Amino acid sequence: MGRCGMMTLSEYLADPCGALALPYWKEKGMAGHPGVDVIHHSRFDASMAEGRAHSSYFRLIHRLEDIPRLEPAEGVSFGPLASGRAGEAAELICRCYRHSGIEVTAEEVLGWTASPVYRPELWIGAFADGALVGAVIGEFDPEAGEGVVEWLQVLPEFRRRGIAAGLTARALAAMAGFADFATVSGERENPTQPERVYRACGFQGDNVWHILR
Repeated sequence: MGRCGMMTLSEYLADPCGALALPYWKEKGMAGHPGVDVIHHSRFDASMAEGRAHSSYFRLIHRLEDIPRLEPAEGVSFGPLASGRAGEAAELICRCYRHSGIEVTAEEVLGWTASPVYRPELWIGAFADGALVGAVIGEFDPEAGEGVVEWLQVLPEFRRRGIAAGLTARALAAMAGFADFATVSGERENPTQPERVYRACGFQGDNVWHILR
């Protein structure tokens, strides 16, 4: 089996969300960052964060069973997010993640389509009058059999209409055709409370990872 640092793939698959803070395929390509510590909540003590920047992330798993069937909100339709709309997708991500300081360019989004974990059926958009108002971008790691919900965003004016949950459910339904399980992670302090959306779609778990800088 492949290895990720000192962890084998079989060890990762025994407890994906508790074993690593990131999906296996991502951890394989990371060399670590000086001055950054990633600690699972089972080993974390508040004193570790003294004098350091501290953020925490949930990590959840879905076994791709009992996926809800959620219809889009009135006036909104779901459909493929084609690579030709990379510019719109980048603008959407920047608007929705402004509170986190995350910015991406159209070139970066287009570059994701060249990744070995790219699956076009996991790029799904929410459209209103032809405009992109929300999107989910998923990935699939064939080595681990893992689907990943990487990006989920809905414009502020279209939130609280079930669009985020509908997009997530569509991505999970697509993953069920080829993945063994799906994972997702997100900021616990995010004001949009994405964890509630994921749990409503059937994600489970109580793993939390702390990032200290």
